[in-house]
Amino acid sequence: MQRSVRATGRKQLAAFQLSEIDRIRTDRGLTFIDDIERRIKQCEATIKALSKSNANAKRLKTIPGIGEFFAPLIDAEIDDIGRFRSAKKLAAYAGIVPSTYSSGGKTYHGRIIKQGNKWLRLAFIEAVTPAVAQDPMLKEQYERLKTKGSNRAKVAVARRLLTIAFQVLRDSRPYDRRAVCLESGSKQSRLS
Repeated sequence: MQRSVRATGRKQLAAFQLSEIDRIRTDRGLTFIDDIERRIKQCEATIKALSKSNANAKRLKTIPGIGEFFAPLIDAEIDDIGRFRSAKKLAAYAGIVPSTYSSGGKTYHGRIIKQGNKWLRLAFIEAVTPAVAQDPMLKEQYERLKTKGSNRAKVAVARRLLTIAFQVLRDSRPYDRRAVCLESGSKQSRLS
């Protein structure tokens, strides 16, 4: 559909009566857009080729919401999963943990910290929307937490995705989408 819209738009631009200088500018702009689209396709082909040869990227793509682009990015940013003793340490590295403030014996939790790896944080936050659409367990968690705010729910699901990614990489196994009964409240591991 996108191509047909693009073709229709180009026909409309060609039909406009423009001055010579405006026609030159328009043609240059269209040539520039064509060049950028060609380069984007080349980059996407390179990313696909790299992710096909990377075992960790293949495993990460089995997680809902993590696809062709985010899998190699997450793998590259994490590097060796052995650097992290737990999923909590990886979450702190990615910056998907709340800030804390203590005073008078009370501890307050605030927004997520901005220190940490911004690319990992971006990848997991952006992966939430497709993950919620694909996985009923993640959708249930998101809907339950959305009453406290949609951003807070997004961060919580991103943290869950990060924990799943940690387990997938640590155990060198793909994510298993078992049909876990939501009504039973089973806390069964979803890794095979």
